[in-house]
Amino acid sequence: MNKLLALSVLCLVTPKLVNANQHTIDTLANELDVNYRLISASPKSCPGDEKKCYLSELTLTNPSDLKDTNFAIFFSQLMPIYAVESTHFDISHINGDVHKISAKKHFKGFTKNTPEVIRFYSKDSQITRSEFMPNYIISDRTASDKITARTIKSTHTSIDPDTGLERQPYLAPFTSLAQLRVSKQDQTPWMSPQYLYQTQLKPSLNTAPVSLIPKPSRLNINSADNLVKLSKGLNLSPELANNNALSAALTRLELFGIGHSKTGIPTQLNIDNTLANEAYQLTLAPNAITITASSNTGAFYALMSIAGLVSLDNLSVPSLTIIDEPHFEFRGLHIDVARNFRSKQFILDTLSQMAAYKLNKLHLHLADDEGWRLAINDLPELTEIGAFRCFDLTESECLLPQLGAGIDKSSPVNGFYSKADYQEILKFAALNHIEVIPSLDMPGHSRAAVKAMDARYKKYMQAGEQQKAEQYWLSEANDTTQYSSIQHYNDNTLNVCLPSTYTFIEKVIDELIAMHHEVGVELTTYHIGADETAGAWLNSPACNALKASTPELSSFNGYFIEKVSQLVASKGIKVAAWNDGLGDTNPQNMPSKVQSNGWSMITEDGYKEVHQQANLGWDMVLSTPEVTYFDFPYQSHPEERGNHWAARAIDGYKVFGFMPENLPTHAEIWKTKEHLAYRADDNQARLNQGIKFKGLQGHLWSEMLRSDNQAEYMLYPRLLALAERAWHKADWQLSYAEKGRIYDKQSGVFTTQKQAERDTDWQRFAALVGLKEIAKLEQQGVFYRVPTVAAAFNNGKLEAFTPYPGFAIEVQDKQGTWHAINHIKDVNDAHYIRARSETRVGRSLSLK
Repeated sequence: MNKLLALSVLCLVTPKLVNANQHTIDTLANELDVNYRLISASPKSCPGDEKKCYLSELTLTNPSDLKDTNFAIFFSQLMPIYAVESTHFDISHINGDVHKISAKKHFKGFTKNTPEVIRFYSKDSQITRSEFMPNYIISDRTASDKITARTIKSTHTSIDPDTGLERQPYLAPFTSLAQLRVSKQDQTPWMSPQYLYQTQLKPSLNTAPVSLIPKPSRLNINSADNLVKLSKGLNLSPELANNNALSAALTRLELFGIGHSKTGIPTQLNIDNTLANEAYQLTLAPNAITITASSNTGAFYALMSIAGLVSLDNLSVPSLTIIDEPHFEFRGLHIDVARNFRSKQFILDTLSQMAAYKLNKLHLHLADDEGWRLAINDLPELTEIGAFRCFDLTESECLLPQLGAGIDKSSPVNGFYSKADYQEILKFAALNHIEVIPSLDMPGHSRAAVKAMDARYKKYMQAGEQQKAEQYWLSEANDTTQYSSIQHYNDNTLNVCLPSTYTFIEKVIDELIAMHHEVGVELTTYHIGADETAGAWLNSPACNALKASTPELSSFNGYFIEKVSQLVASKGIKVAAWNDGLGDTNPQNMPSKVQSNGWSMITEDGYKEVHQQANLGWDMVLSTPEVTYFDFPYQSHPEERGNHWAARAIDGYKVFGFMPENLPTHAEIWKTKEHLAYRADDNQARLNQGIKFKGLQGHLWSEMLRSDNQAEYMLYPRLLALAERAWHKADWQLSYAEKGRIYDKQSGVFTTQKQAERDTDWQRFAALVGLKEIAKLEQQGVFYRVPTVAAAFNNGKLEAFTPYPGFAIEVQDKQGTWHAINHIKDVNDAHYIRARSETRVGRSLSLK
């Protein structure tokens, strides 16, 4: 063969090989059926030394013969796979939750419609359907940049056209308690309609009481017959109408049909400096409305209370007087925008709802392993690389596709806030009397920052600018430490022994300060995170040198927190952090003002750590996961979205019934995450006399929330119950006991009488939610959770209710047709049941 002919053949053949491989990837992406089946969340035995595992299997089926085996499938699996049983495939752990399926050498390719089964064991457990991530990615075996990776269509999610909830067609149905319970001791119930019927309180009110959420300290009806007709509008005094600090409250009133009108009810503001800052007094009469407050904030809340008193279909209320002030100074909501991004509009909308229910702190979690979400001057890599996940194993363009992110950089799980975006959020929050507390988690949970600064380092090293390359570098070339974080990363922690780490942190904080200052919203509190650093720095030369020069150093994490806390304090800013990280510090080395978010589990003696840090004089904000983590399910049912490591069910009733002042007493009314009774011994690590907690904070972590709708579903209506407990201390709540006690199911400190008072109060709250507030949420387009239905067959009749009144109930017959419950002719024909609002339907439950 001559050279010309050989060259011609090469030109013809080589492209065909590349195209054929791309063709294989495209074909499999379009045709391969992936089915994931959870077999057991608690197998009888686990391979190797693992004491806890779960057993699953993946089935791959192709509709045609396909003999090209040069492919690999990458997918997110929250808990690492460590043992695989398969004839033809292996699974390896890449990093974090990313795993790789690759064919064994003797695999000859897919045979038409012949299932390939991969059975495997994973560490720990995952048991709600939302924990099983979508968007499996297929590429060639080496993830070559010559091949365009695709997501496998069968692993995409879809939206149920009736409920608006997510469907996961790749995930086999969950049908047994073996998929729900994580150990032999686990007694978690499957919350069916029958279970809900037996355990939930049936609403006793069918009209909304004269009240609002959160409940005021005092509300007196002066005349039930003299109605205040707010439909006429308000004739605002100049100090109300022209006060920009009240504009957000006036906007909400206008939304409900209560506008500013010269012919409206005269509305006057009086200033009384003897009242507390957020306190107010409000008098409503047919011919006059009077607001008394010492500050704009009190006046703002008075106007919000007017909006809270009315229903959309009835803008008249009795003549009344409210005297009100908050129980807790700190009433917060934490939103994680790092794991999966939340749009700016979501944040603005959430701020509006927070203000409506008198929450006043937004803890904005802006950076974590999976994303950096705030633009920082001079450090473009933080958002160019750190704000996006796609399929790039080198991570020179984006981060790994953790949490089922897929390959699309334009996906809503990706993104960041520009400086202008962030400042818009700050200004809008200020108008709603809400402080924004930014958090860029360090030194753990920092993978996005680490990888972004690695990219910056490489860029400047290639340009020959070593000094600039190392200026903000967060890694150490000779650090050989091998570790695994709690989210299974081996490279997510800043090196706390490098001067460049602190140069980076100070740069970020200074830019944050400047962003706040430019719009007149000063940065007063900065949350450093400081939790969950597992095993890092053991073989770091820099840390070994630091340890040698500082013999008294006992904890690198404590050293880091102390150093950064003093840096933050030196700029006139209060430092905040999670309580577990703060536990590594020497309190004497901390600033005088510290905020601790107490997230240790009460059911595992976590109240002791909360008490200890509150006793130091630190501002303790309760972040109790068993009741304030809104990324956990409403109910223990696999269809309910959420995590499960601390609690299996957090409904509005549980949040409403929280007693923040006495944490150990919950052993009388709560159960553990495995639905078991527990004891709380409050004889040690007691709360010192006179010590009060600073406040209460709800939390929306976002690992399993890939859309704004999913996030709203998890927030509402639970957020209203949180607001109730943060603002108002009910008479039935227990204060802290003067003497040490042991609490359990039999201790009886929270008496039957007190529990009855709580339930009566709940009926008021539930009626307000169901008969007034749900309609307001609907009007504003909030994707709240429509409740599931409690139901039972009694004496040949189907009886049913929802925990909040006002929802219609529907039943589906054998033919699949939905009927109003009172139109079902034969109860034996009833198969599924669901609730309906004016515009939405809820998740259906099986009656069989």
